[in-house]
Amino acid sequence: MTDAKTIETRLKEEAKKLLESGVVSVVLGYGPGYDEKHPMPFAASTPEEAENLVFNEFCTANMARYIGRYPAGTKLAVAVKGADSRAVIVLIQEGKVKREDLVMLGIPFKGLKDQATGREIDEKTTGATYNPVIYDVLLGDLIREAAPSPYTVLAELQSMGRDERWAFWEKELGKCIRCYACRKACPMCYCDPCFVDQTRPQWADKSPNIQGNLMYHLTRFYHLAGRCVDCGECSRACPVNIPLYLFHKEVARECEEMFKQKAGMDINDKPVMVDFKVEDSNDILE
Repeated sequence: MTDAKTIETRLKEEAKKLLESGVVSVVLGYGPGYDEKHPMPFAASTPEEAENLVFNEFCTANMARYIGRYPAGTKLAVAVKGADSRAVIVLIQEGKVKREDLVMLGIPFKGLKDQATGREIDEKTTGATYNPVIYDVLLGDLIREAAPSPYTVLAELQSMGRDERWAFWEKELGKCIRCYACRKACPMCYCDPCFVDQTRPQWADKSPNIQGNLMYHLTRFYHLAGRCVDCGECSRACPVNIPLYLFHKEVARECEEMFKQKAGMDINDKPVMVDFKVEDSNDILE
């Protein structure tokens, strides 16, 4: 596996070339935070600013989240790890960005660490896509090691009875303080306004009570059906440590079993919730 320092060097080199040549106007990547364990999303718009780009094992942010901040037609280069590239594919499928407007700087990497704890992120908890699915420039050697199944972590939840599972989620979602950090971190949460912010009509109670929390999270969970790329950013962003990844994985597993499709793995796929086929209803009709 190519080490993080080498990837950082290559990232700076490619960013400078792209900005100097005018191929792109912005390079989205990572920049320094208040220490090396807290790098921040960073946008370089000049060759000089490209020197500020960094990469290390704490670069967990999904950079696809920031593509939508630029007007349509803006030429962007984006540093993408495995899950980031999957998110970009979903955004392309949904018409939020055009492939020809992007230069994908692919980062193969294993061993990301949580900024909050400093510990290596459990791949079974938030999934593991070691290699970018699509890229124009590869900044490191592809990783040949197979990633673990993202669904083994569901075993305990699946072993629960209905009442026990309901009590588990009622307890976990009851902790929510409605800060919306999960929504803010998610590259697929780009609706403006979000349903929970609408007042005419008002779809959901905004106060942090169990009824309003359930309405918000369950709606968001199903809005991400067939779209979640298992980057784990929502769970890491949550200040009260709700295991949001569990519900997302369960819905992703069901979508994969029913539709034989995994979000963001093939740019030619259509999102499962908008691509109805007659045979999709066979099981229901039978």
